[in-house]
Amino acid sequence: RAFRQLGAAVAAYIPNRYEEGYGINPGALRQLASDGAKVIVSVDCGVTAVKEAALARELGVDLIVTDHHHPPPDLPQAYAVVNPRRPGDPSPDKDLAGAGVALVLAKRLLGELSFALRQDELLQLCALATVADVVPLLARNRVLTRAGLEALSRAPLVGVRALVERSGVKLGSVGAGEIGFVLGPRLNAAGRITDAEDALRLLLTEDAAEAKELAERLEQRNAERQELTRQVVAGARERAAERADAWVTIVADAQWPAGIVGLGASRLVEDYGRPAIVIAIDGDEGKGSCRSIAGVHIAEALADCDDLLIKHGGHAMAAGFSVAVSRIPELTQRLDAIVRERLQGVRPVPTIRVDAEIAPELLTAKLAVELASLEPCGAGNPRPHLLVRDVRVYDIRQVGADADHLRCKVTVGRFTFDAMAFRRGDHAEAMTDAGRVDAVVTIGSGLRGFVELELRDFGPVGTAAEMERLSRSGAPVLVS
Repeated sequence: RAFRQLGAAVAAYIPNRYEEGYGINPGALRQLASDGAKVIVSVDCGVTAVKEAALARELGVDLIVTDHHHPPPDLPQAYAVVNPRRPGDPSPDKDLAGAGVALVLAKRLLGELSFALRQDELLQLCALATVADVVPLLARNRVLTRAGLEALSRAPLVGVRALVERSGVKLGSVGAGEIGFVLGPRLNAAGRITDAEDALRLLLTEDAAEAKELAERLEQRNAERQELTRQVVAGARERAAERADAWVTIVADAQWPAGIVGLGASRLVEDYGRPAIVIAIDGDEGKGSCRSIAGVHIAEALADCDDLLIKHGGHAMAAGFSVAVSRIPELTQRLDAIVRERLQGVRPVPTIRVDAEIAPELLTAKLAVELASLEPCGAGNPRPHLLVRDVRVYDIRQVGADADHLRCKVTVGRFTFDAMAFRRGDHAEAMTDAGRVDAVVTIGSGLRGFVELELRDFGPVGTAAEMERLSRSGAPVLVS
């Protein structure tokens, strides 16, 4: 959109993850050069593309890399490398998302006046990408996301409006949570199943009818993605159970789609509370997707295995790589040793930090409004975790395609709230039998904009003492 505003003849190229993998690749460079491209600008990739940058020079193409991943010791010799993490870069925004880096470049190219005229559309795209990329919502990421969400509420792009409406979210209540768990997965589903062309077209279109059609396609792709995810997760859990004492869960299979393995890795982290890697095997090569936990910088761990990998890259909490299938056993052993060392031989215990115990009479809609001032919440800036004791739970039912979530009513003091407990569907009977629980909750809004609680943890009345012990937080007590 920014280049169009500048009057440039511009086209987008998104590598097919199944055929080309992630990032800049020689085939794409040759194709773009043969199509007449004189300048290629990467977004959220390219800082490790040393060989590709050399090829671009041979082809007579100016390659401008914009990226936010950790750079290698030797940077690509591109026309320019824009990355806040590169050595000597004065920017304080080291955790800026890839879309944020691209936005900085767009603003410089457009100039202050032209950017101001287009900032609403650019900021809401930046907000969508920043949240979906699960970067810390702190500092400039937080500022850009908040501004983008406000722009989305004021004047949503045609495609964004269609996506919001088709997904069942109330337009005026789109926050970081709705992007992360509703809109983002639908945009990502296209690339996970086939290619990302439909998602790109949706974000660029100015035609409402086309946007509606594309949003419907993404809804269908997301349903396919959910079914594939269930299959991958089930298989990955079976494999993971074979190495229950591992420090990092590593599983591989030739039947798993490369576009889905990252979702499987995320689920294994939830299950085991340790880093997880799921590898999709295609012939003699595997494509791995990693998710990690606090204390284990997974991209640095992969860097320590550079001699075993074809290529790799990522962040502290998420990364990816390609590896020869014959090297997977050695990679598994080395990463297990690396993670054990990083954790100093102490197995992590999944915990929830309780920010405050709250008197039941204070858990009100008014408090929800006050806590909303902390938004956007997400990675690096979670919603406050509140401990409430002895609350009534009823109308408990399992929801979700696999009945793996709980929905219920929670009465706290004089007020009753709708509540969700994700991945806790197997606790329905125990919760029903208990009737009353101690719970750690967050307070926010549901898809329709009404106040809703999320039950992050719960147990029979009297278990709050154990929650406090595990939280290690010294949480204050809020009373009226």
